[in-house]
Amino acid sequence: AAIILLYDVMIVNNWQAFMDAYSRYTSEWSKVYFVCWWLTSSVMWVNLFVALILENFIYKWDRSHSCSVTDVERIQYETSVQFLFKEQIQEPTEEELVCQLHQHPHLHLDC
Repeated sequence: AAIILLYDVMIVNNWQAFMDAYSRYTSEWSKVYFVCWWLTSSVMWVNLFVALILENFIYKWDRSHSCSVTDVERIQYETSVQFLFKEQIQEPTEEELVCQLHQHPHLHLDC
């Protein structure tokens, strides 16, 4: 029952009812415990898991697109995800954007 309770608090499944019931029958410190458990289990571990996945992706990307030492010296090395795909993304021209905006059914633009 305790594991199911902590799981319910972790996934934020009606956790205010659990906190009220436990604080009513124990002490107000149970609210602090449940909030700390939620911060530790959900927020911290999910962020660490996502960071691990992103770090692995960037590492594999760097290894598959490896450059020689002279290439690295010649170009500025960017490590953000935005710059990883900069060469593959083609930005639309201003004329294409204006044309698409004028064709939008809910926008009434005056020229």
